[in-house]
Amino acid sequence: MRLSASMPSVRHFLAIALSGLFGCATTSSTPHATSPGDATRHSVRGEEFRVLGASTARQGDAFDATLLFERAVALMREQRCAEALLQFDLLVQQFPLASVIPLAQYNRGLCLQRAQRWPEAAAAMTAAAASRDAELAHDALFRLAAVGVSGANPTWVIEATDALQQRSLPLSIPDRVELFARRGSARLAAENLDEAELEAQRAVAIAPTEDAVHALDDDTYAAEARVVLGEVTRRRANAVIYRVEAPDAEAAITRRVNLVTHAHLQFNDAIRAGNPDWAAAAGFRIGEMYRDLYDTIVDAPTPPTWDAAQRQIYRARTTERLRPLLQGALRSWELTLTMARRTGITNNEWVRRASEAVDRLRTIVAGGP
Repeated sequence: MRLSASMPSVRHFLAIALSGLFGCATTSSTPHATSPGDATRHSVRGEEFRVLGASTARQGDAFDATLLFERAVALMREQRCAEALLQFDLLVQQFPLASVIPLAQYNRGLCLQRAQRWPEAAAAMTAAAASRDAELAHDALFRLAAVGVSGANPTWVIEATDALQQRSLPLSIPDRVELFARRGSARLAAENLDEAELEAQRAVAIAPTEDAVHALDDDTYAAEARVVLGEVTRRRANAVIYRVEAPDAEAAITRRVNLVTHAHLQFNDAIRAGNPDWAAAAGFRIGEMYRDLYDTIVDAPTPPTWDAAQRQIYRARTTERLRPLLQGALRSWELTLTMARRTGITNNEWVRRASEAVDRLRTIVAGGP
């Protein structure tokens, strides 16, 4: 039985360099927390003294703004953020014009962030960013961007980084890498691929080589920017539509393979940046690309004029010809899991997804359903 001449030939698929998976292995460097750190900030200035409740020590309380602030900070040091928040809230309510309020809002934001109360954390950091203390405002805006990432709100990220770029306080090289990497991820989350690519390219241009990345002392955002670039290309590849009977079927496959190959190189670049968490993301996406390419061709809609036998022959032939794509996906996910064990990554979404995908794909590669 003869099939349509537009059936893809194997030469288009084997052009992908499966042997290039992962390039150079990742290092064991530990990702750093987002800038700034979680350290509390302090005030030494006294404020108006106030008494609440009864005059007895058991039933009432006497305090000023600084005392409330120091109580809250002490509780934070003891990892008692819920109790610290009560003190900060009382401070904001009773002394809204106190000079310590921006500091209190920043520390409130830290506690709220740890509690994953994202809108409240964003509001607190926004209030802290209004401080006349340039350094405090700088740190609060970076923290607001981090809250936007954790709270899945790209708007907060863009607003915070816009404000950072408009400030007169100069940004360090690591700060600039973080700023553009976060903007790239935010644009990607909003499905704005062109802007995501542009922002990520700006981050990469600041630290374009492995040596430059290592000189940053924090490879997190340099790696993130490179993952964003790979992810933009991966999504563009997925947008290429393949139909068996289409006149441009061969051109569509060629276009998609070229994009997959380019994304593979970009993800390898992310892995070489050395951050284990983002390397896991890149490794998972490499495998996912190959599996998606396989599915796109094998499961493509067939012409309505084909009968069941023709469709079965098409599926069988493409399944056999494209098996190297599945083998490439399996290798990528296995290497991701090996890297995760070596670097001690825990609670990583990409490692979990790779582990689940490996179990399913091993059966298929071995000849199962």
